[in-house]
Amino acid sequence: MSALVARWLALPPNLRGILWVALSGILFALLNVFTLIPAQHLNPFVMAFLRYFFGALILLPVVFRLGLYRSLHTNRVGLHVSRGAIHTAGMMLWFVALPLTTLAEITALGFTGPIFVTIGAALFLAEDVRLRRWIAVFVGFAGAMIIIRPGFGELHLGVICILVSTPIFSASNLISKALARTDSANTIVIWQNIVIVICAAPVAIWFWQTPNWVDLLWFVAAGLAGTLGHLCQQRGYQLADITLLQPIGFLSLIYNTLLGYFLFFQKPDVWTFVGAAVIFSSALYISHREAVRRAKVKSTPSQPAP
Repeated sequence: MSALVARWLALPPNLRGILWVALSGILFALLNVFTLIPAQHLNPFVMAFLRYFFGALILLPVVFRLGLYRSLHTNRVGLHVSRGAIHTAGMMLWFVALPLTTLAEITALGFTGPIFVTIGAALFLAEDVRLRRWIAVFVGFAGAMIIIRPGFGELHLGVICILVSTPIFSASNLISKALARTDSANTIVIWQNIVIVICAAPVAIWFWQTPNWVDLLWFVAAGLAGTLGHLCQQRGYQLADITLLQPIGFLSLIYNTLLGYFLFFQKPDVWTFVGAAVIFSSALYISHREAVRRAKVKSTPSQPAP
């Protein structure tokens, strides 16, 4: 085991960040599946609360292991609370859209997010956004547009909610990246769950529907997948620039399309696969170029100090 850990730590930080985010995409795709089933009959605001309530329960072993002080200690409480409140708004809209759209459509529409993240990272986080990263993000976005195409049918409530929630989630991700500079992944995710549960509770109580035991099992699975997904995502954010990681998120379209097809008979058309190929190519290209850039930097001999 120690040898595997040593080999993992020997990998370049950017590559490890990419792998963490790719894993988080798989976990978030499973989260979509676990929540889509009870979404057919439960109120979306109740679902939003239960998803993070059970996510908070999943985190209890981490809190017990670290201790309450280490788990919650931060000098940026205001930023954590702001992020949690913002994320709550986006999450409420997302759960409204979940039963109204297919998994592939939700994922494709969510790909407008990297545009906001890249712009925000360049303006507010002072990240070095190279031309190749901009190209990869826009190529991936073009792939998403191939899937939904101009005039993707009726502009129904689900589509509107996803389009509105996407920049909200982008703002949350930018704050999360800023927090990752000073706080651990565990602390960020624990604060996220606490704030969202508190913010979502009043709305959930107002619209309360009592879930059955089967629903609760789905929410336990959703809490586990969502919490592990956020932990993996945060570890990725701590290792690499958020704009480098955005194209990797496009791979989630493949996961969600396959799960929607095999589990819910949501059959995508040929344009879904064309768009997915464009998206995958953009993610693969930017990862390759980043690896080449790092190799060139390492091979360049350092200049002696004057």
